[in-house]
Amino acid sequence: MINLMSLTQLFLAITVLSVSASCVQLSDREYVQDNPQYQGVKRVVVFLQRWPGYLQLSNQSNLSEGFIKKGTHFLGPWEKAAVMAPRALDIRDIDDTLIGEVLLEALTSKGYQPFLAEALPGPAAAPLSVAAIMDQYQVMDSGTDAFLFCFYAPTLYLSHPPVGQATPGNRSYSLLEAINLVDAGSQGVTWAGPRAALAPKNSISHGFIYISMTVFKAPDQNMLWEVAGSQTGGRTRPWIPQCPPGPTDQNYWADVGIIQTLMVNNLKCRLRHLIPNAF
Repeated sequence: MINLMSLTQLFLAITVLSVSASCVQLSDREYVQDNPQYQGVKRVVVFLQRWPGYLQLSNQSNLSEGFIKKGTHFLGPWEKAAVMAPRALDIRDIDDTLIGEVLLEALTSKGYQPFLAEALPGPAAAPLSVAAIMDQYQVMDSGTDAFLFCFYAPTLYLSHPPVGQATPGNRSYSLLEAINLVDAGSQGVTWAGPRAALAPKNSISHGFIYISMTVFKAPDQNMLWEVAGSQTGGRTRPWIPQCPPGPTDQNYWADVGIIQTLMVNNLKCRLRHLIPNAF
């Protein structure tokens, strides 16, 4: 004899799944209808440019100052930064190869087919705008659906400027060099859990990879979405949770591998929420 309770439970389960699927489809349908400019955008060419914190462009002082526009000088020449944070170090361990892998992975997970541009066209000695780079690239590859331009700045913050030294901000440092600025000869350092004001002197207070990204649709070069520091524009679904590591009550020990992992995983977390889905 068929168990009536089992049939009822099965019916309820099927109903719940059907309603859930319908809600997802409706949500996706509304997203597609509200964002027709995203249709057909699958193949994305990524241009990366490292922005050391001790340098600036002639028309922009830092990567969070404004969004990347078609007129932005994506290629130099670079100038010495007018203002440098006394505790900030540019970290060279986190480079184009690593950031490129992170970006490609994030875009692929959202349904895109990304490709990293192997070389930026044009001479670095003269300013080259985003629009000029897109024009040159489209001549070489007309099958591109969109261009993503990204400035990135991996930055480590000491809890206090090194005692007896000039502000260490005029070059890039390896993570091991940064550790030794705090504790000479050491392989690790205290990562301060509390904010810098409460951090012990021989410690680091924060590590962060700043990013500025804009996606332009080819061939009309219209902007689809953009990010600059904590600013967002376009339909990026930009709600971002507190991606770890955040402030804590406790300090902990961190070596080169741990610091790099914390910084990169924080960026991966942010990208999951910043990059919209392809459809």
